[in-house]
Amino acid sequence: MPTTRVNLSRVVGAGVTAVALAAVVGAVAIGAGQQPAKAPTPTVSPTSTPTPTSPATPGPRPVPTATPVGVPSIIVLDTINDQDPRLAIDDQTGRLVTARSGQGGDGMSVRWNSARVDQVDPTTIQVTWVGFPGEEDVVLTVDAKDGTPVLIFDQKAPYANTDALGADRVLILTFDSPVDATKVDVGFPSVEASF
Repeated sequence: MPTTRVNLSRVVGAGVTAVALAAVVGAVAIGAGQQPAKAPTPTVSPTSTPTPTSPATPGPRPVPTATPVGVPSIIVLDTINDQDPRLAIDDQTGRLVTARSGQGGDGMSVRWNSARVDQVDPTTIQVTWVGFPGEEDVVLTVDAKDGTPVLIFDQKAPYANTDALGADRVLILTFDSPVDATKVDVGFPSVEASF
């Protein structure tokens, strides 16, 4: 038969275990019943918050300008030759509105170092003069005398009283106010070929 001592040891051991378990459960229960300590709430520093804005209103659109028809920097003169002369215009008056080539005829309509000026309309004239056939760079300076245009053509030219052959060159000029073709002066400073 088992001894009472062994049974007593078991009872005492079970009692100690029960007390320890009760202590642990009680501690947990007490801890569960208490409110946890509040953790400090982080403070948020104020930041700039963008204010809502209305959609951007587009500014005025630039008004497209028409391509200037006016005076091109270089005009290729239309002649009967395969290679046409090029004309640059220096308008000293600021009155020239448009310039374009007319159709050069076959041969010479005028003599060397002279020109014919025809009235096209109140503000437009047509100038016909002669130059050597073929490609060449010509400069036209537009000046004025007493309000009337003075046209000075700088181009290759033969010596005086020559029988050298030339070809017509025609230029149509429009000004910003009426021009009397009969009063337009035309000059040719080159008296000998510059080549």
